[in-house]
Amino acid sequence: MLDRYIYPAKGSEPSDPFYLALIAECKNDPEETERLYRESIDKGNTMAMVNLGVMLIGRSGSEEEALSLFRRAADSGDNSGMRNMGYVNAVGTGILVNKEEGVRWYRMAAERGNVKAQCNLAVLLRSGKGAAKDPEESAKWFALSAVSGYFRAQASLAAYYMEGNGVEKDLSKALYWYSKAAENRSLRGMYNLGLMYRDGIGTERNVERAEELFRESVSGGYSKGMFVLGEMLISRGEKENAVELFNSGAAKGEQRCIDALASMGLPIPEYTGRMKKKSS
Repeated sequence: MLDRYIYPAKGSEPSDPFYLALIAECKNDPEETERLYRESIDKGNTMAMVNLGVMLIGRSGSEEEALSLFRRAADSGDNSGMRNMGYVNAVGTGILVNKEEGVRWYRMAAERGNVKAQCNLAVLLRSGKGAAKDPEESAKWFALSAVSGYFRAQASLAAYYMEGNGVEKDLSKALYWYSKAAENRSLRGMYNLGLMYRDGIGTERNVERAEELFRESVSGGYSKGMFVLGEMLISRGEKENAVELFNSGAAKGEQRCIDALASMGLPIPEYTGRMKKKSS
C-alpha cells in the first residue's frame, strides 16, 4: 500500500489547509478534501502532495498527476514521496512496472529512515527483482525496519533467523521476532509463532498457547491458520468445527483446506478471496 499522512505536522494551526483537509477526509467529503489539499500544495506542503497523489492514483485519467505529485514531494526530500515512487514503479500502479526504478526510490527512502521502504527494499533484494539477490543486505534492511517496530519486517526477519538466510540460524531470535510481530498484530507472526509453540521449536512445546495464536490469526482471516487449527480440532474429534474452518480457508484459496475437504468427500466452496461470514 501507498504511504499517506494521517496527522498534520507538529505545531500546525487548526486553520492550516492540510489540517482541514484531513478533517474533510474524515467526514467523507472528497471534493472539499481535494480542494484543501490543492490549497496546501500551493503553499508547498509536501504532505499534501503525497496525500492528494494517493487520492488520484486510483482515479482513471489522473495517474500522471498523482505520479507528478509523488515526484515533486520526493524531490523536496519527503521520504513518503520517495517510498511511493518506489511502490508505483515496483508494483506498476499507474505506470509500467520498473523494478530497477523501484529499488532506486525505495533505497532513497530507506536511507532516510522510512521503515516501510526499508522492508520493501529488503523484499526486492531477497527476490533479486530490480537488483542482484543479496540475502545479507536484505537481512540488514529487514532488521532496521523491524527494530523500528514494523510488523511485516519483524515477521520476515524471524523467517530469516529460522532458515539461516542472510543471517546465522538462531531459533531464539526467530522466536523473539515472531513474538514481536504477533504483538504488533501480524497474522503471519501469530501463525508462525503458533507453529513454534506447537512443535517445540526454539521453545518448550505449548499446544495451548499455539492454539490461542492460531485462533488469533484465524480471527484476522489468515487461511493458513484455518488449516492448522482445523487439523487440531479434527485430532480431538471436533469435525464440524474443523470443516467450518476448512470451508473458510478453501473459500480464500488455501490449498491444504481444499485438499482436506476433498479427502473427506465434501464439496469445495466457491473461491471468494475473503473469509466467509457465519450465517445467522
